[in-house]
Amino acid sequence: MMLVMAVQSAIPPDNRLLFVVSVVVVASVVLFTAGVIVTLLRRSDRRRAEEEKLAAMGTATARILHQIKNPLQTIVLHADLLQNDRIVSDAEQRREVADAIIGESQRLVDMLEELSVYASGAQRSMNRQPVALDELVKHVAAHEARDAGDSGLLVDTSRMDRAVVLADAYYLRQAIDNLVRNAREAMAEQEGARLAVSVERDPAGAVVRVADNGPGIAADKLERIFEPFVSTKGKGMGLGLAICREIAEAHAGRLDVDSTVGQGTTFTLRLPLHGDGVTTGALPGLAPEPRGMGTSWN
Repeated sequence: MMLVMAVQSAIPPDNRLLFVVSVVVVASVVLFTAGVIVTLLRRSDRRRAEEEKLAAMGTATARILHQIKNPLQTIVLHADLLQNDRIVSDAEQRREVADAIIGESQRLVDMLEELSVYASGAQRSMNRQPVALDELVKHVAAHEARDAGDSGLLVDTSRMDRAVVLADAYYLRQAIDNLVRNAREAMAEQEGARLAVSVERDPAGAVVRVADNGPGIAADKLERIFEPFVSTKGKGMGLGLAICREIAEAHAGRLDVDSTVGQGTTFTLRLPLHGDGVTTGALPGLAPEPRGMGTSWN
């Protein structure tokens, strides 16, 4: 501004008006050009964001179609076998074909249920009450130990500190059940398989740990493990851990993972304590078993 005033004072009075008009025109052009550039950059950012969103939707759609196509193909194949008179007349073969159709149909139902749970995440209604977290976790671990049967899996629940949290018991059990079931399935047919499920209290709140000595998770998968449609298993939609993290965050908590290939994986769920963390008052009963408990989400 001082430079403009200095130049203006050096210009003859008759030309000062022309100079001022020229400065105003140049400034206007500069400001207009800057505005156009900013607008174009913003439009480019929006277009890039839209393109990324469309690409993500395309990837998700492709994965969903791939997961649904496989059981459908199996169902069609076995249904076609039922047109074979020899198979229909053999009770044993007929039963095997029927079991395959029923199994794949249930798999489809589970997938659609998983998609429904994930899609309704934003509208998920929480009914929070004081919940004895240690009792809920012990119940889930006992259920998994029964499911493990004679597989040789050792389930350790020796560390169960009393911890009361304000939570929706149904959804919280869904998350913990999925973590425990994932760990058990990761060690399927593994000798010396060990699953440690614990509840601890610290000054920051309640801590649930689900640790296994399974194969671990590769680093490239680990950094994306909570993203939708990312799975470490050959089956499933890869939504389970994304749902678990959503449920944790809906309870003002956090879900983390630590894993070493060849040594095992530990999932850590942190939740704030309710009141003194010990007293429940009128404690509601244990949460009902989540729908589709026969299979894990991820």
